[in-house]
Amino acid sequence: MTHERDRNERKFYYSEKPRLLLSENNRVFALDDNSKKILKDSFFGEERENKLELNPIEALYLVNIRKASCSKDSKQLEFLDLIKIFSNERRIFARYNVYRDWRDRGIIASFIDRIEEKNFDRSPSISYPSKHFELPKLDKELVYIEEDMISLIKADENVEKLFEDFWFGQLGVYKQHTRDKFLKLDFIETLFLAKHGYRVRSIKTGKELSFEELLRKIKKQQKNAEALLDVYEDWRLRGYIIKTGFKFGTHFRLYFPGASPIKEKSQWIHSKHVVHVFPKEAKMIMSEWARAVRVAHSVRKTFIMAIPGMKEEEYEKGEIDFIGYHRKRIGIERPSEDFPKFAIIAFTEDEKLGGKELACALRRADELGLRLIIAISDRETSVTYYVAKRINLPGSKNTYYEIEWEQP
Repeated sequence: MTHERDRNERKFYYSEKPRLLLSENNRVFALDDNSKKILKDSFFGEERENKLELNPIEALYLVNIRKASCSKDSKQLEFLDLIKIFSNERRIFARYNVYRDWRDRGIIASFIDRIEEKNFDRSPSISYPSKHFELPKLDKELVYIEEDMISLIKADENVEKLFEDFWFGQLGVYKQHTRDKFLKLDFIETLFLAKHGYRVRSIKTGKELSFEELLRKIKKQQKNAEALLDVYEDWRLRGYIIKTGFKFGTHFRLYFPGASPIKEKSQWIHSKHVVHVFPKEAKMIMSEWARAVRVAHSVRKTFIMAIPGMKEEEYEKGEIDFIGYHRKRIGIERPSEDFPKFAIIAFTEDEKLGGKELACALRRADELGLRLIIAISDRETSVTYYVAKRINLPGSKNTYYEIEWEQP
């Protein structure tokens, strides 16, 4: 049976070409029974009222790549004619190009209205360990330098312990902690300590700053301060060490519980994860988004996307462009006998993706039990794929996903 299907597919690709008809209201159908059979054998279209109807994306692919004919009122339509007809549809060329790339790889992409909306249980979450963190209480005052968004504490035995045992701030110089006797804390660490009972004083005015006053000052320079603090605090209170990810093009680098800034057996501990915070109200151009993931992968670090602060009532029905079937050990997955594996959203490299938009798409993929793929079509029509795998961080109210480059 499998060999017969493969022969039908090859026959379709190389010889017989289906004929399509565009109706008066611009719906696309197989023109005749032979075309209908050819298309059904290769998993194109959906049967409705004894007709095989095709999605506009399928029609574009069939006309442009598979050399199918398409007519309307006896007039032959070319690819550009169809693009013009369907040009008001959302991201028409990006979606066409991603569909074309998926099909060209010999695997099947379909549409969400052709599946039963249930949980297919094909998106296992990744569990991260979690333990309770108790912040040591020190009767110490942080001196805050507003222009540099950094605070200082003069070191003593307790302050050195705060650094060496809990890795707050930087004592001395990075990887040279004995160079001086001041602990330097960045603005996120300063906010965290202020929120949890440490006193902070402005070096400029000499005035003690409440957590709320400090946050207002910092937000003037860093508008995403609350979102960054939310993610920092979430991981810190579960025992993780979280430090700046500047060198890797992200907000934070992440160490699992127990990591130390002091050499152990002549070796430094290296982070294996980076965290990028994507506030729900923010938008990021896809080329920058992809670059951040690629930089992390180039230094062999897992890229974690954090979307903090989403409330249940803010979730909307996320847009999914395609349902993706993948490969099996032998052959490929088929809609007639296999469950889908991926939910796919398509973008061009110059589009912007919103934090809330991504969160809603991720939620819908989770509800379907599918892994979300973010497909980016570049200016040369090459497509790059990134797959999101949900992280289970016990007790967290935020959503986190590992983002990995995927080769379909």
